[in-house]
Amino acid sequence: MNQKGIYLKRNKIRQLIRMSNRRPNGLYWGTGETDNHIQMKLEICKYKKKLRHEFYSEAILTTGDRADILCVDCGIIYEVCESETMASLNRKYQEYPLPVIIVKAGQSFNEKLIM
Repeated sequence: MNQKGIYLKRNKIRQLIRMSNRRPNGLYWGTGETDNHIQMKLEICKYKKKLRHEFYSEAILTTGDRADILCVDCGIIYEVCESETMASLNRKYQEYPLPVIIVKAGQSFNEKLIM
């Protein structure tokens, strides 16, 4: 894909994130997140940065939902889970505007986890 195509794709997916919450390529976390949860988010963000992908952590979507990491280059939302219920995860699969990949916190990171 050429630069213009990349820009257009990124811009289209950025529209899913609230304007006030568009802080690209940074790692953010909430006060209730465990160290394992934050560490897995860090590993995913480091990998995306290495690939030169644009991503948003703790992205608040226009629907009001909050995604752990949204990669605009891939068009994928990554949710790190540790204690979430299946009902919560299923809701995210159904309602999030992009495909969702669930990654369990507390395991060793490798790129196969997020493909």
